[in-house]
Amino acid sequence: MAVSEVDFSRFERTKYFPSLDGLRALCVLLVMFNHIQVAIPPWIFGWMGVDVFFVLSGFLITTLLLREKERTGRVSLKGFYTRRFFRIIPIYLFTILLYAVVLRVTHDHAKTAQFKAALPWLLTFMQEYRPAADGTVMGHAWTLGIEEKFYALWPLLVLALFPFRGRALIGLGLTIAVVLTFPHDSCRSYGGLLIGAVLAIALSNSAHWTFVRKLPAIPNAVLLLLVLGTYTLSGHSPQAGRFPLFVLLFSGSIALLIASLVLRTGRTRTVLENPVLVYIGKRSYALYLIHVLALNAVTKVLQRFMTPNWVEVVGITYVVGILGAELMHALIERPCIAVGRRLSKQYAAKEFSSPQISA
Repeated sequence: MAVSEVDFSRFERTKYFPSLDGLRALCVLLVMFNHIQVAIPPWIFGWMGVDVFFVLSGFLITTLLLREKERTGRVSLKGFYTRRFFRIIPIYLFTILLYAVVLRVTHDHAKTAQFKAALPWLLTFMQEYRPAADGTVMGHAWTLGIEEKFYALWPLLVLALFPFRGRALIGLGLTIAVVLTFPHDSCRSYGGLLIGAVLAIALSNSAHWTFVRKLPAIPNAVLLLLVLGTYTLSGHSPQAGRFPLFVLLFSGSIALLIASLVLRTGRTRTVLENPVLVYIGKRSYALYLIHVLALNAVTKVLQRFMTPNWVEVVGITYVVGILGAELMHALIERPCIAVGRRLSKQYAAKEFSSPQISA
């Protein structure tokens, strides 16, 4: 299939990019390998799936903020935080409740004790600071703690630095420099979020960030080799206590891939826009929340009948997890998102209709 560049005006008019949901579907599949209890091939690094999620989140959240600012001249912070609350919190609290029910039914006293110790960290989105002695129950929630802090602070910084010219760019650079001094996991996580955010800033004003016009010219094969190369380097390099250079390079390559997906058509975009992948991607948050429960359940059932391999465990878990995620999406996630959007529109209408003082 021939590749065609998408002009920036079309990019700015596009509200939804199905290929990014397709990318989410592959990411959550990769993450599953980080929690599987059977042997997996040495070339699969499941922990790197969250790094893709971080870049995607930084890009999409910043794009939404900048487009609202350009469209209306301001950003409704109340509306933004309302949408984030209803998007994230209800289904997250349901998952915590689900864990409590499962532990009660299975009478796993050791895991129950760990869950009780972890509960204060989980409810305050401080999971990344949870002591190792408190166990690993729902340990994958550490990524939500990172993202929640980003959602709380980044919109304020965006408004302070907008329109990202002159001194504002110095402020952005200082922010990135500070993040690079963080410990390994925080550096890699907030670094990935900021890499996605910088991409969104660049694409929001192509007249001032002229290099972005060259991004669609990068061949898909080169982009995929870059992603694969940095993925391999990251997976085989020591992580704990080291500066996450290769992980950040991987996040940078993912940002270039995202730019390609939103700026032009092509075979990679077509593959990721497959309806099945898009369907799964729209439910990826729910699937991420319950995938460890699903993995443990599938593994225990299979072990009663055979010695399962990673293909069987991950394949069956992916299907089971999608079924559970669909229920959560239909009964909790989608209705709550609708409430958040409705309230956000009401807040924005009230804020924008009230008299404003101009500077």
